[in-house]
Amino acid sequence: MVLHYPFAAVVGMERAKRSLLLHAVDPRIGGTLLLGHRGCAKSTLARGFAALLPSSAGQTSPFVNVPLGVTEDRLLGSVQADRLLRTGEWTPQEGLLEQAHGGVLYLDEVNLLPDALSDLLLDSAASGVHHLERDGLSRTLHARYILVGTMNPEEGELRPQLSDRFAHGVSVEDDFSTEERVEIGRRRMAFDDAPEAFLRRWAAETEALRVQLSKARLILLDVVIPDALRVTLAERAQRAAAEGMRAELAVLRSARAAAAFRGDGVVTQDDIEEAWMLCMGHRASTPPSPPPAPRSASGSSPGAGQSPVTPPNSAASASSLTPKDSLSTPIPLTSMLIPRVLSIPEPLFKNRSLTAALSKATAHLSSGAAVQTGPVRWQASFIASMNSGWRPGKTGWRWVRSKLEQKRRFWALLDASRSTGASQFLAAARDVLAGLLRAPMRVYVLLIQEGRVRWLLRNSAPQTALARLDTLRAASGKSPLETALQTLRRSLKASGPSVRDMACVCSDGMPTLHAGQTAAGAAGEVRSALRRLSRTLHSPVLWLSPKAGRAFSGWLDGLLHGTGALGVSLEMERGAVGGGGIF
Repeated sequence: MVLHYPFAAVVGMERAKRSLLLHAVDPRIGGTLLLGHRGCAKSTLARGFAALLPSSAGQTSPFVNVPLGVTEDRLLGSVQADRLLRTGEWTPQEGLLEQAHGGVLYLDEVNLLPDALSDLLLDSAASGVHHLERDGLSRTLHARYILVGTMNPEEGELRPQLSDRFAHGVSVEDDFSTEERVEIGRRRMAFDDAPEAFLRRWAAETEALRVQLSKARLILLDVVIPDALRVTLAERAQRAAAEGMRAELAVLRSARAAAAFRGDGVVTQDDIEEAWMLCMGHRASTPPSPPPAPRSASGSSPGAGQSPVTPPNSAASASSLTPKDSLSTPIPLTSMLIPRVLSIPEPLFKNRSLTAALSKATAHLSSGAAVQTGPVRWQASFIASMNSGWRPGKTGWRWVRSKLEQKRRFWALLDASRSTGASQFLAAARDVLAGLLRAPMRVYVLLIQEGRVRWLLRNSAPQTALARLDTLRAASGKSPLETALQTLRRSLKASGPSVRDMACVCSDGMPTLHAGQTAAGAAGEVRSALRRLSRTLHSPVLWLSPKAGRAFSGWLDGLLHGTGALGVSLEMERGAVGGGGIF
């Protein structure tokens, strides 16, 4: 039996613990999303929380971890393959959703799960049931569980449709005091050395929490929410432009659970305030983009305000390789020009050979739809095997799998740091991206801006992507290029890359240095991350960069060498081709 670290012994993380406890009172609140980088004890907290839930028949509540590469068969259940092959008996195989009934379903790195699976998980979490109709099986799965998801915001944002399905969003940070860090280390070592003794030491606190939760569940439905508080909440949600009623209902359920956990029969304003903080933080809308303004080169130079990697043989002093704070003033961009596609008679670039290289790299986007091997079709496999002479316990089984149409997907990394804005490259690269968007395809754009990495859009239609690209009106901050490349690769890999995926990086290749890092070290990290991204894809990574002098060209050539990426430098003169062309 696996022993988990007790919930009561976790140091700090008060808001996250509070969110989970409210879900233990009312599992229908809607799930908790824990946001934080790795090593913040998010999974430790979730595993300990499962032990506080009501048990049945002497069994502890289940804690089911959904792995990142989970298949639909494993999630929903299918046929017991070993029994079918040995005896010919058609027996259902329980899936992860059914196993989590009455307990916790834990989704680590939920932002990296394929869209289809994450949608299915959240739908079943909301309804508590799932109807299985496949492979000759017709079953209704009972799947009432508490959904706990975790994600590292630095590795990609969660789609708005998904973040809205989590009732609570809690930021988990390791901002512990010295005393807390000492106590964390002491407790963790004590648990690792003697887990059973450690659990006995915290048994009283754990049992006290169980008793308090049990009492709260008994009075939950009798707790009164005053009409005045309901009206105040409705007005507040209206002012916040909350979409739909899901967030508002989550606030009401959370506030009622808080009152019940306290042992009170009436919800107070403090309960509403706490619930609002838990339910609305991760639903905060993105600040509006600055209004369009004329591009000005005065007072700006490539890499101003950040610590870029200086190309070899440049005249820059060694001091330019030390980290500096980014300037706070963003560099404005003009509105996006009409995008041009690669099939226009005029060359997209000054050098026609570049147009040919770009066409070669993107040819698969408009090629015929390929197919890939999909899930096993058990009923069809059984029939095909019987027809070919197979009998239970014998050899000769024939597999029949679904053939899935592969979607065309375009993945872009757009570097909107100050250096790309100052060189006017960002505006040019944005226009080229717009020209590459051909329907039908799904578009993903990862953005470097203000020193952080975030998704500008995910799984969007080309027209939506064009509209969002046009809202990009400023370049600012440093360039964590290696982190962005890693984020792009992890998301692409988690979604299941196919031959119809294409990745495009738009950057000047000037990553910001960490403290004590050398230019060569930064280049090596970027090159390694780019090489891993290239190996994930079936086609070359396209790298669009500004055209510059020999020093820069030599730097970028060295950066791309051996990575499998295809470099294309852009001319920055816009409007050079008649009729509103982009170059």
